[in-house]
Amino acid sequence: MKTKVPFAGRCLWLCVLVMTISSSIAWRLVDLQVIDQKNCRKIAAEEHIEKEVIPAERGIIMDRNEEILTNNVQSAEIIGDRYHLRTLTLVVHGLAFNQVSNSEEWKKETDPAKRRTMFSNARAELLQLAEREISKEERAEMRRQAMLSNSKPDLTIDYDPEKSAALFAAHDRLVAEILHPFLSDVEIKEVVEIEPERTLTRRGKTITLPAKTEERVRYITKEEIIDMIAQPDVEEFNKTAEARGEKKRRYRQQIKITRGLPQERAEKIKEALHNAHVHGIVVQNELRRSYVVPDMLSHVVGYVDSNNVGTGGVEGVFNSYLSGTNGLREYRHSARGLVLPNEDDRYLAPKHGLNLRLTIDMRLQTICEQELDKGMRHFRAKRGCMIVVDPKTGDILAMVSRPAINLMTKEVITHEGCFERGSLKDEKGNIVTGDFNFACQARYEPGSTFKVVAVTTAVDNRIMGINSYVSCQPFSVGGGSKAINDGRFNYGVLTVGQMLKKSSNPGAARVAMACKWPLYKEYVERYGLTKSAGIDLPSGGSCQLANGNHIVNFSRIAYGYSVSVSPLHMAMVYATIANNGVRMKPRLIDSIIAADGSVYDPCKPQEVCRVMSESTARAIRGALESVTEKKGPAGRGTATQAAIPGFRIGGKTGTAKKVKAGGVGYYEGLYTVSFAGVLPIDDPRLVVMTVIDEPHPRDCNAGGGTVAAPIFRAAAERFIETLNLQPSDPEAYEKYLAEKNGQPEKK
Repeated sequence: MKTKVPFAGRCLWLCVLVMTISSSIAWRLVDLQVIDQKNCRKIAAEEHIEKEVIPAERGIIMDRNEEILTNNVQSAEIIGDRYHLRTLTLVVHGLAFNQVSNSEEWKKETDPAKRRTMFSNARAELLQLAEREISKEERAEMRRQAMLSNSKPDLTIDYDPEKSAALFAAHDRLVAEILHPFLSDVEIKEVVEIEPERTLTRRGKTITLPAKTEERVRYITKEEIIDMIAQPDVEEFNKTAEARGEKKRRYRQQIKITRGLPQERAEKIKEALHNAHVHGIVVQNELRRSYVVPDMLSHVVGYVDSNNVGTGGVEGVFNSYLSGTNGLREYRHSARGLVLPNEDDRYLAPKHGLNLRLTIDMRLQTICEQELDKGMRHFRAKRGCMIVVDPKTGDILAMVSRPAINLMTKEVITHEGCFERGSLKDEKGNIVTGDFNFACQARYEPGSTFKVVAVTTAVDNRIMGINSYVSCQPFSVGGGSKAINDGRFNYGVLTVGQMLKKSSNPGAARVAMACKWPLYKEYVERYGLTKSAGIDLPSGGSCQLANGNHIVNFSRIAYGYSVSVSPLHMAMVYATIANNGVRMKPRLIDSIIAADGSVYDPCKPQEVCRVMSESTARAIRGALESVTEKKGPAGRGTATQAAIPGFRIGGKTGTAKKVKAGGVGYYEGLYTVSFAGVLPIDDPRLVVMTVIDEPHPRDCNAGGGTVAAPIFRAAAERFIETLNLQPSDPEAYEKYLAEKNGQPEKK
């Protein structure tokens, strides 16, 4: 038998239910109005604040003579703010004005007050048309539920989603109609397939030929502007995801429609949007990076990406110094989108980036770029670099690598010309981008340029003098079957200095082994070869040496095999010898300068350590001078093609076979050749490191003396003229110039 609940009990439960609901609503109101008052005010305020970013000027980069290398070009970008473009109360502004301004009544009416009334009525009608067709009670319940579940007011519950979507689509079309006349010449590059992938069978083998494509340029359309705003791809994905119960994708809230617009055009677009009462499209100023000489010094300068963030070179390494901090301007507007004057409007001035003055001398850089390209074309080489160092300060006066990159177009620069990015491949089929800095990031076996390490160790510790005799006859070590030799030459017994002049492998190995591995390794470390070069550029880190405790490895290291170095490391080795034995840190930044012209950081030259005594350095420089001589004791040196009559020039050649992939064995006929030149040897002003990778042998053996040395001489002759260097023998130099220019000899 069922027990009936008394009437009083039912009333009690009903009262409890009503009180619970009322208490919940009351508590939520107290929470919004009292407890969470600041947060709610902040949310409401932010919805009526329009922010304009004031871009900071990126610091400029200049050479040592303050020749400007970079610029900041004032331009503008158009950004769509999806939040405003999908807020119905703002969207109807543009739609209502477009509707009434094209009506006959509007054209006839001239009274501004009546026109404002017409506009206001049209706006109200559009909002009314978009309202949900539900009762007042249903609308009140929806608002109550929204208030209970969301801390932020939901402005969409009053409006029908389908009707709102139709108005949004109409507004997108209106935006496209306004913008397109100003953007009709904006180019869009796209890759088009002109021939599909094919599979061929030849002699039982299947060959797949890749699809052929080409890049075509077309111009932006109204439909594309609409798609950028509406993002139909995201909408379609979300419909499928919702049906499958999967996670949806978020719409892009900040939509970059285009960038790089001239200021005059940007102002016209602003005016057109304002006159059309369209909200949600922001015309924002930006500073785009421009390079004065984009096809030069690319690995040193680097470039910025689409977000103005430095990539590679000093643009990347010093990005935090160069970028500065953007400023901000805030405007407050009414619920109808009208800008309101307000004493709380904020303005934060931008903080401009710091400027960099490099140690690079663009006069010398231009010479290196031109002469390296000319030499590589002549010898049909694959890769190469030139580095010019001031030995007394460690200043990098020039640095060029090939391949390189055009900083504006991103084309790949080689000695053969410019190639579209992605179209050039190396011998392994890898795409050549030009970003790799051969001067700092490459690792190669240096060959005979490394022999100065053995001579430094022996002479500085008086184990041998520069005039001590050493056997240069072939010999074997560690029970190996292949003897260390100088090819078809057998130089017999030479002095240590003459050993450098003739570049004898057995002689270098005997000098090194007389010093023992621990002492030899100490000088390798003193020269800085076991650590990163310490330059303010992306680099490959330290050099790599085989285990010298093994006698065979030690003997090979002595003449530049079983060791991998970077061209910059070797340049600093010879700069140390030229600087009387003191090693300087390679210096690329002369100073960091603030926007007002004051020096933020002077970046003074840094002495690392003394590697050898002055007498040892002088003795080695004397031996290096003999390398370029055609006569004298022991006969002809290996770098006579580097000599310039009238100037005392020293240096050392290097020729090394290329290691096979995997590090086992060497390629026949493939070499990396180099020449380290010192100009002039009696008072060193410049150290020039030239490295050429895989020169074509042509009719003679490709070597440091026949390939790299002539390139050095061509550049050195122009260095002499540019820097007005004085010859040690003026008569000999004048005679050389006369013969070179085809002039008759003066009597």
